[in-house]
Amino acid sequence: MHTSTSHRYGLYRFLVMVIALLLATTAWSDTSPADRYQRLKSGADVTLPGTTTSLESSEQKGLVSADVSTILPYPFETVAPALEKAQNWCQFMPLHFNIKACTCEQQSGGEVLTLYSGRKTYQSPDASLAIAYRFEVAKRGDGQLMLHLHTSKGPAGTRDYVLDVDALKVKEGTMLHIHSSYQPSFTSSLLTGTYLATIGHDKIGFTRVTEDGKSHPVKGVRGVIERNVMRYQFAIDAFLNTQSLPAVSRHEAELRYWFKKNDSFPQQLHEMSEKDYLEIKHKEWNNQQMLQQSLDRNCTSQ
Repeated sequence: MHTSTSHRYGLYRFLVMVIALLLATTAWSDTSPADRYQRLKSGADVTLPGTTTSLESSEQKGLVSADVSTILPYPFETVAPALEKAQNWCQFMPLHFNIKACTCEQQSGGEVLTLYSGRKTYQSPDASLAIAYRFEVAKRGDGQLMLHLHTSKGPAGTRDYVLDVDALKVKEGTMLHIHSSYQPSFTSSLLTGTYLATIGHDKIGFTRVTEDGKSHPVKGVRGVIERNVMRYQFAIDAFLNTQSLPAVSRHEAELRYWFKKNDSFPQQLHEMSEKDYLEIKHKEWNNQQMLQQSLDRNCTSQ
């Protein structure tokens, strides 16, 4: 391969990896959980017809963010203990196309989750971009669980990554709210712009915007963030849905459930066949197990 061509290919691969990491993670809205639940029940905030799901995104004042709320049919007494364990996040976060691995470790400042992000195709952890989040239980009690994941620095000069998950006990089971936000940089904005002008130019989100008197699905950065936050909702859903299964068969069931949920919105979310998805994720899961085992051994020996 010619040197300049090889250089462009390498730059392109880095571009895709950075975009995946930037947009795989996206402040809480001012609406209280109880009000959000009532608005979902009434249909006032429902974005996706036939569901109890509300989705919104924004790009303003240097902050890119997305929020999704939905009502899940799982009892809060099951959901809260499952989600507040940091190690469980490494069971469901890698269901997402772009998350190649996840590790959990105890550090002096508390629990840390490290996500390895990359292309949708197979990628090893050492070829991915890693970002470490502090994992905190912000509230637990009175039928509510609030989790806060954050890190001050990200790739390409980005900063202030936040991933919040709020679970509220409701009559139907549990209302789940996910918020994601980050502060882009000049460099990341250039990279994002390149992605959206090339391989991401025809991708759309879930909400609609009106321009020149015409309504159409949101595109651009907001579209990417909306797709990713929905995939994280599906990941949590898949994890909770399979908790009653034997441990030996649970991960495979999670993969298949997540893929089915993802492909139920083909216009926004379809990327590959289930066969290809499973093949990729089986390899990446094995990589993650070896990575976590190595980390555990190092912690034990200290």
